[in-house]
Amino acid sequence: MKVISPSEISPELLALLQEKNVVEEQRIAQQGFGNPVISTEFNGRRLVAIGSEIFDAGNCKTFHEVLPVYLGLLLGEEWIKKELVKELATRHPILQWHNAMITCKKENTQGPGKTKTVSTLGAISALLGLSYNLYLMAHNSELQEKLIKRLKDLDQFLGAHYEIQVAAYCIQAGFEITLEDEDDPNSTHCEFTATNIKSGRKFSVEAKARTHGKSSGAISGQLYSALKKSAEYERIIFININIPEKTTDLKSAKWVHEAIASIRGAETRLKIKGNDAPPAYVLLTNQQNACNLNDVGFDTGAVAKSFKIPDFRVDYPFASSKEAVDSRDRHKEVTDLFEAIKRHHKIPSAFDEEISKNISKR
Repeated sequence: MKVISPSEISPELLALLQEKNVVEEQRIAQQGFGNPVISTEFNGRRLVAIGSEIFDAGNCKTFHEVLPVYLGLLLGEEWIKKELVKELATRHPILQWHNAMITCKKENTQGPGKTKTVSTLGAISALLGLSYNLYLMAHNSELQEKLIKRLKDLDQFLGAHYEIQVAAYCIQAGFEITLEDEDDPNSTHCEFTATNIKSGRKFSVEAKARTHGKSSGAISGQLYSALKKSAEYERIIFININIPEKTTDLKSAKWVHEAIASIRGAETRLKIKGNDAPPAYVLLTNQQNACNLNDVGFDTGAVAKSFKIPDFRVDYPFASSKEAVDSRDRHKEVTDLFEAIKRHHKIPSAFDEEISKNISKR
């Protein structure tokens, strides 16, 4: 194979390659490191590749329109019909979100000047978020039927919803995820294994979602429940605090201080089957979109902490700059994951070919 130097490439080809690099950089900035959105129009219908399958999204014009249609396919027509005959207040949350979206569309078609209510916007955000996260799993890994069943079960909905969110976080941050065997009755295990696509480093990931309405950020119970699971690799534990405290400054947030106090207290006393509990990275979120839909201004707060990993703490007293650099490199994959959580909070509305068109117009 002959290696071609840049000087041998024509200006036209070089410009094309540079444009492709710019498009890919823009896509990653918007969507993260998962597989790109692959879509085309054929005979007036929008076709979208999801994993190894082609999804016919009909006359959808935007990616935002595709997502709820795809979610409906996953949930199944029969289950949706059973939910729709119920009174709105007793329907599954997903169907309540969908009703809010339909109502919003009807209001907007009545003419200008119509305003969306805050609660409607929150519900639409929740619906699109879940749909997108399921799409990311199907397009980059797999969707187990048992996960969809748990999502439809009200008793398991909260945990399944957060597990799906955590998987999406990992995909966007550049991890391949491998779901654990749910049919294995011989051992408890974490939700999935996350393998960093750059370094190959593997982590066992566990997700815990607290029920809504708690007044304290204490997480001792969730921490114990996560640490007692069998894990083949280094552990990353996600815990959704799910508390209605709203602040733009997480350093002063009451739930953050209470959660950290839980972690530090557990470090000295927590035992698993009589043995010292294993170390773990702990990523805390305060995601409200599954429960508190009355405030669209409620952003997801995220804090990166650790359990028995001292040099991951911001106040760790490094003896030298080299020690600090070595520590930073040692924790790079988890730090990148945390940064991705903060960065990728918007769902793309355009298909990938539109990214290229927009850049070409510059």
